[in-house]
Amino acid sequence: MAIVFVSPKEKQKVFLLGIVVLFVLFVSGVSLIIFLAEPKETPAELVFKTPEIKINFDVLALGKIKNLDLLSEIEREFNYTAETEDNEDRTGKIAAPSPEKATQILTAMGLSNIILEEIGGGRVNPFSPYYIIEPLPQQAQ
Repeated sequence: MAIVFVSPKEKQKVFLLGIVVLFVLFVSGVSLIIFLAEPKETPAELVFKTPEIKINFDVLALGKIKNLDLLSEIEREFNYTAETEDNEDRTGKIAAPSPEKATQILTAMGLSNIILEEIGGGRVNPFSPYYIIEPLPQQAQ
């Protein structure tokens, strides 16, 4: 029978320890080379290239753009009471920039004897229509 002075487990431990030491030395060497290296000079043209921007101002001369309302007046909300052509009372709400514009809209709807009362500085819900007409009461037939 042979006498073994170093067991296989001890050989494995020494081998793994050697591999770990070599790995640590390799990583340390590479990091020292990378971090201690002097930076190279790079020309400014390679670092940042200024983009060439071309703006076509001819688009601003189009008729669609010339007729745009850049900033419209802030609309106010009004309660109105008016009479229809059949002398029926009609009430509702309308949003308009001024009382004159609200009267003009209601007159175009065929209403007369218009009484306006401002109720706010704008519409609470921006998706609501500009004018709300109360439904006519159902007449018995």
